[in-house]
Amino acid sequence: MIIPTKTQMCASTGIRLDNFADDRPRAPVAAAASAGQDPALGIIDGVTVRPLVGNTDDRGSLFELLTTRDGPTEPIVHVYQVAAAPGSIRAWVYHRRQFDRLAFTMGQFEIALYDARPGSRTENRLNVFTLGAKQPALLRIPALVIHGVRNAGTEQAFFVNMPTTAYFPDRPDKSRLPYGDPRVPFTFDAQ
Repeated sequence: MIIPTKTQMCASTGIRLDNFADDRPRAPVAAAASAGQDPALGIIDGVTVRPLVGNTDDRGSLFELLTTRDGPTEPIVHVYQVAAAPGSIRAWVYHRRQFDRLAFTMGQFEIALYDARPGSRTENRLNVFTLGAKQPALLRIPALVIHGVRNAGTEQAFFVNMPTTAYFPDRPDKSRLPYGDPRVPFTFDAQ
C-alpha cells in the first residue's frame, strides 16, 4: 500500500474551483507527417515514425504521445515506461501479434529494426533510427519485425511503450534471440 508522505487538515483558505482561470487555447501544432508510408524512403513495410512536438516553456516540456484527435488509432490497452542505463542494450526481440509503439522524448536512443518476415516486400531490410531529446518521435513497429534498443547517451534515459495488445505474463507474446546472434545483421556501436 502506498500512503501519502504528508496529510493534514487545513483551515479554509477561501479558494474555490471558480478561482482558477481556464487555459487559453493554443495554436494547433502542425501535425508532422509519418515516415514509412512510401517504400521509396527505404523504411520497413508497416513501420511508421511520427515526430513528436513538445509544448515547451520555462517549466519543461509536454509531449502528446498518442491522440485520437488527428484520426483513429489502435486502442491503448497497455502502457509502460522503460528505464535504460547508459550504453544498455535490449535486443533482439519480436512479437507475433502486437505492434510496439515506442515514444522517445528524452536521452538518445539508437533503435535497430530488421525485417525477417518471409514474403515481406521489405524482407531482409535493416533500419536504424536515432531518436530522443534531439529528435523526439513515436516509432510504430509491426508484429514479426525484429528490433533492439540501445541507450546511446551517457545518462539513464526513459522511453514509453504503448503496445497494441496487453501483456499477459502466463502467455507472453515475445520471442527472443541473444544480442550478438550473427543472423541479425547489426551490431550497436560501442560507446
